[in-house]
Amino acid sequence: MTLWDMATKQTGRIVDLSQELGTHISRRLREMGFEEGQLITCIRRSPLQGPLVVQIRDSVYSLEQSVARNIKLQII
Repeated sequence: MTLWDMATKQTGRIVDLSQELGTHISRRLREMGFEEGQLITCIRRSPLQGPLVVQIRDSVYSLEQSVARNIKLQII
């Protein structure tokens, strides 16, 4: 399952960041806390395929579909 597939208020554990993201984006996501094993919660799904709003630790981020589809999760 990917982050893009999560339902609102669902929580998962990050399993992997796809290599398709590229080095620069993967590095930036890791700096923001998107690391393997980290818990992440979907706070809001925007309409019309808009950004996905997620919480990781004490931070809230908005991610576009092309990024969220490359973050693999295990739902808990």
